[in-house]
Amino acid sequence: MNNSPSFFSDPKVVLSLLALFISIVGFIWTLVNQWEQNRRWDNLNAANIAIKEIKMINRKELTKEEAVKTNWGYDPSIYSLREASNLYQIPYCLSVRDITTKEKVDRFNPVFTVHEVAEELNRIGYKNKVFITRLFKPYFAFENLGKTNAIDLMIEIDAKLPNEEWKSAFKANTTITLVPSQPNNVTFDMELPIELPLPAALNFRIRFSYKDVNNNIIKTEIKAKWTSNDNYWSYGEM
Repeated sequence: MNNSPSFFSDPKVVLSLLALFISIVGFIWTLVNQWEQNRRWDNLNAANIAIKEIKMINRKELTKEEAVKTNWGYDPSIYSLREASNLYQIPYCLSVRDITTKEKVDRFNPVFTVHEVAEELNRIGYKNKVFITRLFKPYFAFENLGKTNAIDLMIEIDAKLPNEEWKSAFKANTTITLVPSQPNNVTFDMELPIELPLPAALNFRIRFSYKDVNNNIIKTEIKAKWTSNDNYWSYGEM
């Protein structure tokens, strides 16, 4: 009986199959390598929203002598402006709300002492009873540190007092596109009753939501806190 030659006994066939196998492996390696390069490019160039600065806006500067001799009418919170300096700062002003409606009193200019509150109410002719608050204005500066746009950027900030739940403090009413190296900032009012001592810390939760150049939705969250004994900001939560 005659044996027919095997398909793989022909060296040309074996060489052709080997060449095909090498081509397939090379093609797969090229795809994997290209995918890895694209992934690295995306990571290196992706939009990256970062907090650049957080502070309480300074509302008044004064010397130590002025702070001591002023009749505040309450226990003020005054902080050194810088080390080895005679200058101090107050990161809030006094504001008033109607004791019945809880609404802010119109045309009331910012002041810093209880006596000035009475003078301002007299100036505008406001006769209803009011309660006084310390009006802080937190300032959050952020920037796109990436190399591509952050599209439809939405910013939300929540605040929390010790032993209380998170509450919305700020929510942008529109989205923006933040281009690379473009700075932006957010400020909002925050009131605390004058008759109560300041809490040890105010906690903040800053949330960013945006689309990258590949239309992927990116969400990030940063927590920060302000401590009232030293007017100091740090990251994390107390």
